[in-house]
Amino acid sequence: MFYKPLRMYCTLPERFQYDGALGVVKGVTMIGFSRVVLALIALIVAASVAAPAKASAGGIGPDASACSANGWIDVRCYGATGNGVADDTAAIQRALAAALEKDQPLFLSPGTFRITRPLVIDYKIRADTGFRLMSMGAVINGKSIATEPVLEIVCSGGNPHSPKGCFYFNEQGTLFVNANTSGYAVVIGQRDFSDAHNSIKIDHLIVNNANASPRAGGLQLNYVLNSHIFAVGDSAGGAAGIALEQTQISHIAGAGSASGKGGAGLLIENGYTFANTIDAMDLEVASICLVIASRNAAHNTFISPYMACPTAIDAVSGYTTKLVNPLFAGNVKKEFAASVGVTTSP
Repeated sequence: MFYKPLRMYCTLPERFQYDGALGVVKGVTMIGFSRVVLALIALIVAASVAAPAKASAGGIGPDASACSANGWIDVRCYGATGNGVADDTAAIQRALAAALEKDQPLFLSPGTFRITRPLVIDYKIRADTGFRLMSMGAVINGKSIATEPVLEIVCSGGNPHSPKGCFYFNEQGTLFVNANTSGYAVVIGQRDFSDAHNSIKIDHLIVNNANASPRAGGLQLNYVLNSHIFAVGDSAGGAAGIALEQTQISHIAGAGSASGKGGAGLLIENGYTFANTIDAMDLEVASICLVIASRNAAHNTFISPYMACPTAIDAVSGYTTKLVNPLFAGNVKKEFAASVGVTTSP
């Protein structure tokens, strides 16, 4: 739990006089001063413990009015438990609506939040200023969602011919998303490229999809540009750990795996994916570590990728892809199934 600083006011005894010129309190030794500081700290802690947040009507946790001064919207203040058993879907949706309305971050404290319907964050009303999702190692457990993404970040209002420009979505802290869906577990951007997500930042996103279907994957980035992303996408299916559908001028790091038949650690397909720096990417536990299947994949640079798959690279399309100092693990049987447009140095 977070507490706002408690401002303390006190009157010094007469024998302790403040000397403004020297900026000190006369009559206070270093040991005495330390005791004063410790006493003040004890008072702050005691005040925090003695004044717990007001419980909600349902007795689940603090209510929204008790949490209104935090500077963020805590999902527990809207009835979420984070105990991994209760269905927190409706509570998180209420908190999300409040966060968007009040232009405040949505906060997930440590815990496991079980949801039974997709969590869709549509920040169109904050398209110019962005939206922040804060997580302190929280787990979103959406394993009961069979065919849809567990978490979807969108910005509606555009169309493929005139995409809506949206800015500054930020996932702050570490967030785990557990899924068992036949598609991608986490999706950023709509699949028809009708929303362009500019300058987003993903601090530390860990996606696990236990589904073994041919199209089950971890993280899918649709129309994303000028962004900084650290993500781990792990799928038991045959799609990709991380899929770049139309990703541009961005920095991407993390890891990708897809252990199903034909799965790729990292997949570049469909749209215009160019001028990205993919840095120190760990690609393994997949049939193919890197698949490039888009003819509009261009000027993407991979710096020190680690590849530990039977086939390291299958680049059937694209151009000016550069691998800088790649490391192929001992289990790699074929470094290149195809190498269209790929150069390697050194």
